[in-house]
Amino acid sequence: MTEQVVATASLPPRRRGRSSLEVFLTSLQAFMLRELKNQFGRMRLGYFWAFAEPAAMVALLTVLHAGIRGGHASIYGESPVIFFVFGAVPYFLFSNCVSRAQGVCESLKGLFNYRQIKPIDVILARCLIDAILMSGVGLLFVAGWAWSGREIHVEDPLRLVAGLFSLFALGTALGLAFEVFGTVFIDLKRIFGLIMRPMLFISGLFFTIDMVPPEYRAFLLWNPVLHVVDQVRDAVLPGYVSPGSFAFVWAVIGLLLFIGLGGYRRFLYRLI
Repeated sequence: MTEQVVATASLPPRRRGRSSLEVFLTSLQAFMLRELKNQFGRMRLGYFWAFAEPAAMVALLTVLHAGIRGGHASIYGESPVIFFVFGAVPYFLFSNCVSRAQGVCESLKGLFNYRQIKPIDVILARCLIDAILMSGVGLLFVAGWAWSGREIHVEDPLRLVAGLFSLFALGTALGLAFEVFGTVFIDLKRIFGLIMRPMLFISGLFFTIDMVPPEYRAFLLWNPVLHVVDQVRDAVLPGYVSPGSFAFVWAVIGLLLFIGLGGYRRFLYRLI
């Protein structure tokens, strides 16, 4: 009597576990899609409002400049529109990153019951979306300006890209620090709000460092946002050379990341 041998299919190779980086990137991608849907998917004009805020600011400042100096007065050899566009877009990129990082731990606390999801994933996803969006707004301004038949001279594209990336990093680092310590120590939220309120007026949105009188310049130069906005204008204004310093800006970013990530690691159990 012969013994029958039953052939069985071999099991597929066991899949190795995902690394921490793979989990982080997957979570980041998922939250970016989620935030895009929540922020713009429910409103037909959602993307329009992202463009409308800096456009309204540029229009207001251009009208004020025309009323004070005349409609044909240039700034550093360029149209006031270019001057104010490359002040408003960088500033709103920074401020939107800071504001979008706020409230993450309180509003999404239920999601943090899942082990793979951490607050920093959501913060980074929100800041990335706003940075990409505001960069797109800047490109839309430039395209509209070129379509109208006027020239725009980007003297140093690398300086422009470095400036926008620096503002994204600065806004994300500051937003992370505010969210961590504002969640753990509730009273600090009011102080953080007081810090952000004057930023619109001291960050170079409607002036350059050279326009500031020397006796006040030393105080304003403690603001890293002013340095970067000024560097962005250096990249697009042929008649302007910025005294701003990227080295100072990245030193501040490094300090903020050290404080924010250190607090995040120390108080993570209270954030989730």
